[in-house]
Amino acid sequence: MNTFFADWFYLSIRNIKQIWRPLLAFVPNFFIPIFFFATNAVSFQAVSKLPGFPTDSYLNFIAPTAIFTSVFFATSNIGIELVLDIASGYFKKLTIMPVNRLAIILARLSEAAVLALIQGSVVLILVLLLGVKIATGFWGVVVMFLILMIFAMGWSCIGLIAALRTQNPRMVQSLFILVFPFQYLTTSQMPIELLPRGFAMAVKLNPVTYILEATRSLMLGSWSDAAINQGLMVAVATCVIMVTLTLLSYRKALK
Repeated sequence: MNTFFADWFYLSIRNIKQIWRPLLAFVPNFFIPIFFFATNAVSFQAVSKLPGFPTDSYLNFIAPTAIFTSVFFATSNIGIELVLDIASGYFKKLTIMPVNRLAIILARLSEAAVLALIQGSVVLILVLLLGVKIATGFWGVVVMFLILMIFAMGWSCIGLIAALRTQNPRMVQSLFILVFPFQYLTTSQMPIELLPRGFAMAVKLNPVTYILEATRSLMLGSWSDAAINQGLMVAVATCVIMVTLTLLSYRKALK
């Protein structure tokens, strides 16, 4: 057991160091969510005057989307890094060494969690500087990042599965496009009460919606909001299901 945790720890440190190499590659992950946040906050400010809109400031409404987007984008690089390790032969060396095989995958999930925390924290500081308040206080921020990190680990498994099954960098990189339909088929731009009926039904079927709504409730709502528990349950379920599928793909890749 001690060997397992040691392998997990040192592999996690190695993977987390990859986040900064090169540093310039880290910049787009901040630029994109901040850019969309700034443009949407200015362009759609008049939307906050619509009857039934939950807040008098579109800036406040879109702030949780910016934080969530930064975390969502953080998950896209995990699979690419794994497929590069496979292509370079590093992954093969790990599998034939006396390293716990489960720790190899969990170390990648740890990287996803840390990356989500870093990127989400930077965007959070930005929105706080712009005047956005956290209604649930410090512990609300803790719970929010707990939900986001669990979800990030689960979602990053899509890239890991693709890397293990295809071992093709282009295929894994192309999965980045999945971020956009899952991101925008949510309440990211408008509360569900103001969405067209058909679109609203699709939004309710999207698990990403519940993560975003939990983030928004913790920032703008209160602890009594049911969306918080729903978001936590969806994040945990997503993580459990996707990690299980990743481990199955991992076993198949080792045969």
